[in-house]
Amino acid sequence: MDKQQDTGNAPDRDQLLWQRITGDDREALGELFEIYARELLTYGFRIHADLGMVKDVLQDVFVDIWTYRKNLAGAVKVKFYLYQCLRNALFKQLARERKVPSEDIGVKEIPDTESSPEAVFVQLEDEMDRQDRLRLSLEALTPREREVISLKYYSNLKIREIAKLLELKEQTIANTLQNALSKLRKCLVNNFFLFFL
Repeated sequence: MDKQQDTGNAPDRDQLLWQRITGDDREALGELFEIYARELLTYGFRIHADLGMVKDVLQDVFVDIWTYRKNLAGAVKVKFYLYQCLRNALFKQLARERKVPSEDIGVKEIPDTESSPEAVFVQLEDEMDRQDRLRLSLEALTPREREVISLKYYSNLKIREIAKLLELKEQTIANTLQNALSKLRKCLVNNFFLFFL
C-alpha cells in the first residue's frame, strides 16, 4: 500500500500498517514513516529548533517501534501514538542535554516568483513584514499556548487528543486554545496598526 493508494481513511490505513508492523512487516514501518515523517519533524521542530536532533530522535522513535513491535498494543490511534512518542523522546533528550525547548515558531518559506526585481523585492518585504507580525504575535503567547496552537492547527489533533498528549483536562486545553486565539487576534490587529504608523 503506498500513498497513492490511500483512500482517504487515514485511521484505517494507519491501523492496517500498525498490524503489519506488529506482524514483522518492515515495509509497513517504512510506509508509516513516509506518511508521517514530515508532519512529525515539523511538530518536533516546534519543540526544539535543532532540526538535526529532531531527525535523530524521530528515527530513534521508529527504530524503537520496530525493536519493540512484539510488545506493542494491537489497537492504537497511530498518529496520536507517534506524536506522543516523539514528544516524550524529545523532552527526554532535552533533559539529558539540559536544554530549554525552543519557543520559536515562524514561517520560513518564501514563495518563488518569476517577477521583475522590484516586484520580488516588494513581495519579499511584504513577506518579511508578515513574518515579523506573526512572530511578535506568537511571542505574546505562553509556551503552552504555542504548543496547543501547533498541535491543533499544524498537526490537526483534536482537543481530546491534545489533552491526553499533554496530560491535561479537555476543558483546560479548550480554554488555553481560546485564550491563545484571543491573544493572537488582539496582537495581530495591534501589530497591523503599528505597521501603518
